[in-house]
Amino acid sequence: MILSACLLCAAPPLAATQADDIQPAATGRNVAKALLLDATRVGERIVAVGERGIVLYSDDDGASWKQAAVPVDATLTAVAFADAQHGWITGHDATILGTVDGGLTWNIQHREPELDVPLLALYFSDINTGIAVGGRGNMFRTTDGGKTWAKDVLLTRDEFDGHLFGIGRADSGSLFIASEQGVLFRSDDAGATWQQLLSPYNGSFFGLAFPGKGRVVAFAMIGNAAVSDDNGASWRMVHTGTDKSLMSGTVMSDGTLVIAGLDGAVLVSHDAGETYLSKPQPDRRRVARLLPTRDGAWLAFGDGGVRRITLDLN
Repeated sequence: MILSACLLCAAPPLAATQADDIQPAATGRNVAKALLLDATRVGERIVAVGERGIVLYSDDDGASWKQAAVPVDATLTAVAFADAQHGWITGHDATILGTVDGGLTWNIQHREPELDVPLLALYFSDINTGIAVGGRGNMFRTTDGGKTWAKDVLLTRDEFDGHLFGIGRADSGSLFIASEQGVLFRSDDAGATWQQLLSPYNGSFFGLAFPGKGRVVAFAMIGNAAVSDDNGASWRMVHTGTDKSLMSGTVMSDGTLVIAGLDGAVLVSHDAGETYLSKPQPDRRRVARLLPTRDGAWLAFGDGGVRRITLDLN
């Protein structure tokens, strides 16, 4: 059974089950307090995902939340939309869910409990073309909006099938993957082939951010971060001022980069990830994702669900 990175292992992987044992998502009064592992804004709607198959959505900037209809109770790890209606979710048991109604209802596109791995991140370039990545190098690709998913295993140069934690698209159009043991990959052909990059760090990279100016930021465990200004050909470590593991990055419209992580760690960079201001949250709760609201506040997703916080960016 895989224990994934830091925050993710707070929700233990579910045991592999047979297809006829599929249960719908947990419901009840406490779903709003569930561990939430990712969230995204799609138009005026915010969609958040987390443990026990729980998917929440808000149409009033996080003031109130409703639960979406989800057919599985697996831990859900990441969510992405290609447009206002078409979205996807990854989860444990190699689960991939899809929606065509903006996240109100979800259907199973792929589920493979016998793999005994979680899928941890995904990227869609349009409503047809997407990639999901996760444990033990597992990668799934679709070119038909998720009607079919083709599986592959991404190996390092020494044939190691490390866990793939993050995927994203750089300004150059190249795709990048963040992985464990300091491994970084790049694809220049929309994910058809991948090149392992030289890395300045041996610990796990948990995610990627693209704050503009051609820069790629890879953030990692115990406060480590690396930057590249040549599309991943070379990397250098930058000082973040924290020793907390960093789990997600949010790039604002003005290019400000906000990175969040364990023990309430929040970092703010106004120079594309070169230097950081530390803005730790006093409650020290783990933060899986931060999203800005329309009124200048922030929504913090993680332990205990979602909460509204004030974040001084200066």
